[in-house]
Amino acid sequence: MSLAEVFDSDPFCRDLGRWRRRSRLIRVLRLVLPAAMAVILAGLIGQVTWRTVTAKDRAPQEAKSQIRLITPRFYGQSSDGRSFMIGARAAIRDDNDPKLIHLEEPTLTLGLGAAAPTRITAKRGRYREDDLSLRLEGDVRLDDGGGYRFASDKAQVDTWTGNITGPTTLQGDGPNGQVQSDTYSIYDKGDRVVFKGRVRARMDRD
Repeated sequence: MSLAEVFDSDPFCRDLGRWRRRSRLIRVLRLVLPAAMAVILAGLIGQVTWRTVTAKDRAPQEAKSQIRLITPRFYGQSSDGRSFMIGARAAIRDDNDPKLIHLEEPTLTLGLGAAAPTRITAKRGRYREDDLSLRLEGDVRLDDGGGYRFASDKAQVDTWTGNITGPTTLQGDGPNGQVQSDTYSIYDKGDRVVFKGRVRARMDRD
């Protein structure tokens, strides 16, 4: 009987052979599994890094899509034929509403070219090109060109009609005295001013 036949016929020898095969398999797995895990981990890190880098690259492109104008001028004409001009330090067109323009430090001149135009300034504003409305906010200052000056925090201007309304406290002064009110409205090219809500006025006599 050959040595191989003796080995195959002996149960102990067969178990020893199986044990040796399992040992070799375990050694192989101990080498392969860590390497496979390292490859998977490297792939995940690479994917995260790539997404981070591409996200940084996309950010400037998104910023470039914003339409920003420096010292813009918008001209128009009201219903009575008076020309007006809206200027600003900068203007940004709204991404979601192309008819809406956000203004930085806007200036509105009503009655452009007239001897005494009305001028309004503010810290910020929103101008709609579809209905010619202008909303001003923050340190709103109005000069009617006739010596009267008004200050409030908000003003809504209809450049088509030339009417101005304000839902906030107004303080004004001019040649004939001073006035303060909770709300105000200005009509007829500034000839008619309506004050409402806790109106306090001081009139100066000539």
